[in-house]
Amino acid sequence: CPDCYRLAASGEAAKRSYPQPPQDKRTPSERQEAHRPKGLEKPQGVSVHFLVNQFDRILRKTFRAQYNDSTTFADLRVLIWGSGKPGVESVDLFGHVTMRNDRNGENGVSLCEAIAEQSSEDVSDANLFISWTWRYTVKKFLEALRDYCLVNKLDMTKTFAWVCFFCNNQFLWLSGERQDGVETFGENVAKIGRVVCILDSFDAKTALYFSRLWTVYEVFIACTIGVEIDFKLMGGAEEDLEEVKVKELKAMIQVDIMKADASDPRDIENIHAVILASEGGAAGVNAKVAELFVKMIGQFLLGM
Repeated sequence: CPDCYRLAASGEAAKRSYPQPPQDKRTPSERQEAHRPKGLEKPQGVSVHFLVNQFDRILRKTFRAQYNDSTTFADLRVLIWGSGKPGVESVDLFGHVTMRNDRNGENGVSLCEAIAEQSSEDVSDANLFISWTWRYTVKKFLEALRDYCLVNKLDMTKTFAWVCFFCNNQFLWLSGERQDGVETFGENVAKIGRVVCILDSFDAKTALYFSRLWTVYEVFIACTIGVEIDFKLMGGAEEDLEEVKVKELKAMIQVDIMKADASDPRDIENIHAVILASEGGAAGVNAKVAELFVKMIGQFLLGM
């Protein structure tokens, strides 16, 4: 503009100071994350380090004789939440009973949210989605998470697991106010991008894992979405695998999703509807899930 030329000619432009934009010291990935749409934010997970090194200790201190090596997560659900109503037979682990949740403004949040308030470094974007069942003992489940990280050389302080027991608001689930788990679960799997199946056995005839509807469905959805899938055998299951030949696995890993069970009839109805509407129906789902586990466990067996 004419004024600019006039200032430059007179030397006044050099004397004037113009406000400079603040220096952006963020890394490219941090800038990209800041501009990510809210709907694409990853679900929060709890660090494996916290679960392995602190959770068991806190449970033993809180529940004493009521908690031991044979306590399952189903047992723990009753110990912590009782009737499922905040303040009624509920034990306020990490302050999760008295914190207010954003959905209905009432007391009661997930254990994950409460842990984040007390120890923010132990909660962050989940990078593992854990497929498992509440019928596992707390001891063997936590050992499996620890061993998975050790075998795969994962830093447990930087490995954040999305585990439904911790990351869902159980007050909403137990009271029936929860969101549609079938829909939100698929979104979580897609956002996290990596599923780890914790198996109590590779033999579908005796495995709790293959008897539960949610776990089989989770693997089917993970296959459909195309995310990374891995597994970890709990307890002595790996030792049992040493006695098995690869060609025997196909006969041992049989899946029947329509016979698998879930605790909530609504989940059974919703999942069955998705399965029956999928390409190939239930038979296709069974074949896909079984084929995946035969391949993964077979490769593992060959490497033993």
